[in-house]
Amino acid sequence: MPSDAARKLAGEWFISASILQCDDAFCGRLHLGESGDLVFLSAGGDLVGRGFGHWVSEGAVAGFQLEVFQYTATSTTHVHSEPHRFRGIAKTPAQKDSWAGEWHFCPFGQPSRLVGRFQAMRGSASSVSKGSMEDCPAAAKKAVIARLEKLSEPPPFTESRWIPHQITGAVPEVYYVRRFFEPRQVEELERTVERSCEWDHMATRDTQEFGTSTPCPCGRSLMKVPLPEWQSNLALAAHNLGAFHPVLYPANSIRVNRYGPGQGIHPHLDGPVYFPRAAIISLGSHCVIDFYPKCAVEEEQRSFAWDGEHEVPAMPAMPPGTKPVMSILLEPGSLLIFSGDAFVHHPHGIQAVEEDEIGSQVKNAKDVGLTVGDTLRRGRRTSLTIRHLLPRCMCSSVV
Repeated sequence: MPSDAARKLAGEWFISASILQCDDAFCGRLHLGESGDLVFLSAGGDLVGRGFGHWVSEGAVAGFQLEVFQYTATSTTHVHSEPHRFRGIAKTPAQKDSWAGEWHFCPFGQPSRLVGRFQAMRGSASSVSKGSMEDCPAAAKKAVIARLEKLSEPPPFTESRWIPHQITGAVPEVYYVRRFFEPRQVEELERTVERSCEWDHMATRDTQEFGTSTPCPCGRSLMKVPLPEWQSNLALAAHNLGAFHPVLYPANSIRVNRYGPGQGIHPHLDGPVYFPRAAIISLGSHCVIDFYPKCAVEEEQRSFAWDGEHEVPAMPAMPPGTKPVMSILLEPGSLLIFSGDAFVHHPHGIQAVEEDEIGSQVKNAKDVGLTVGDTLRRGRRTSLTIRHLLPRCMCSSVV
């Protein structure tokens, strides 16, 4: 049987919260499950976002904590690499239709801060009013906060299991897993790709994107297209490793690229249409991927434009002769993840050559038994780039 708190709190609420005396700085629909889980969807204007979390109760006090990504749908600014964490603490409501309490901001690795108050109502946004906020019994409040903190998890790439895979160099937030797949799995994936893809033939590569393709009728986002089962399994594997934050589960876009010897991809930035993290699985031949110096792209210069000449997302041209500041040899069956600053500011590309020469900037050369000056001849290579394409509207049928 549900607890007394669950009978009062479970279900959907419209929540509005103030932050630093700014009323309604945070608002949306909050659904509390009877088992202590919760989900959140932003509401109002152009703001898009979602979150998830937990709620608990202790005596007369209840609290909830959620991690949420929010951004303006039309913005060309990248979203934060990690979600914002908020916490609401209040007395369990005497009635089932109104609730109010303290609103805390909880930055990762720092003490929480009281930044305002929240009020929640059953029903539509127009019915939200300033509910009364009662003082919470100190002992029960302390117990609720302690339980919520135990449920908190660190951002994925601060977990100790990722430390051995981090590449140390001029570009931060790059991780490389050598044997993510065994050779027999690589061969099976290659066969699956060849059976599944209907290639778009470009001058630089053959390509096909899965998961998101048809424009939404509103013109601001893309319709949801289910990934094939074999790709869903790949996205799930990346998710289980912590490659993407659980708020963004499941990853919804996989682009498959196929390169012949002498083909590559022009240095580029993937752009703000994606959450700033990419997970790349390599099949077939090796190749060297290059990361370049920070590109001085002002936020107002960012766009969703396409560079038709180079067949990559548009960005300002780098100065002639710009050299990579860090490179990684990608082996068959490997997984490369780059995030945050590496994704947002450092262009990445693959040189269009038939033979890779190992330079001092190839940070994992020694790990794979190579030295500066060695050369490797390329064969045909296939890559699968897993990303989360961010929704740009609130239509129910879009990602």
